[in-house]
Amino acid sequence: MEDLVAKAEQNVGLIILVIFLFSMGLAIVEFFWEWHQKKLTKWRLKEMLSSFMVFIPAQLTEKAATATFAAGFFVLDAYIPWQIPVNGWTVLLAILVIDFLYYWEHRWEHEIRILWSYHSIHHSSPIYNYTTALRVSFIDNFVTWVFYLPAIAMGFHPVVVLVAIVFILTYQFWIHTELIRNMGWFEFIFNSPSHHRVHHGLDDIYLDKNYGALLITWDRMFGTFQKEIHPPTYGLTKQIETINPINVHLFEYKGIFKDLRKARSLKEALGYLFKKPGWVPGGPVTKESNS
Repeated sequence: MEDLVAKAEQNVGLIILVIFLFSMGLAIVEFFWEWHQKKLTKWRLKEMLSSFMVFIPAQLTEKAATATFAAGFFVLDAYIPWQIPVNGWTVLLAILVIDFLYYWEHRWEHEIRILWSYHSIHHSSPIYNYTTALRVSFIDNFVTWVFYLPAIAMGFHPVVVLVAIVFILTYQFWIHTELIRNMGWFEFIFNSPSHHRVHHGLDDIYLDKNYGALLITWDRMFGTFQKEIHPPTYGLTKQIETINPINVHLFEYKGIFKDLRKARSLKEALGYLFKKPGWVPGGPVTKESNS
């Protein structure tokens, strides 16, 4: 079993490396393309720098987060009496399962405000390029592993699950660009820059669409797919208007704290935490905080 796990890890690791190198190459091309198009204004460069600065805490806590992931997976695995054998086909199946679980994790991060509190950071930039992919909360690393526990309960080896998660997260880097337009037949099955631009759009037609990671199939199945009709406007419907990385991290938490202070009952407090962003007692859900 150990040899099979190591082989699966090595093969998927090679694919991840190829995607990573491809993404880095695209990032360099994108930078010079934006420079050639005279898009690298002082304001845009500050936004890009802000995303790098937001990324630093996530990197600093990466090892602790990975240990949290692994510990949770191996603890649960010890109580699972069945084990799915490790081979090429089951690794592909694990990636499919993880991609499905990611869809629901991502969707709930948009539909449950306490989860949106950390995920909104990724949506907070009014620009869209490869630096936007780096704009993630360090809190994300310590929460999201819970959504993948069903894969362990199904009998997938913890290492295979971890590798599958890294694979789909690595895949998503290259789709954060305006450099690549339409990709034809590829976009019917897989997530693409066009699909993900829609996801980052704050336009009414684009809100809460295209949650998929590797496959866009789940969005087509569950009614959350939207084709790119026109260039999106990026960011939050209520823009944060700051490049300070601390304020970027705290923006939504400040809003939650403010709402909790005016809650008149436990039910209202829970509503502010677990209802959709923009929820108010006795009123329709607004799109004030969501994107």
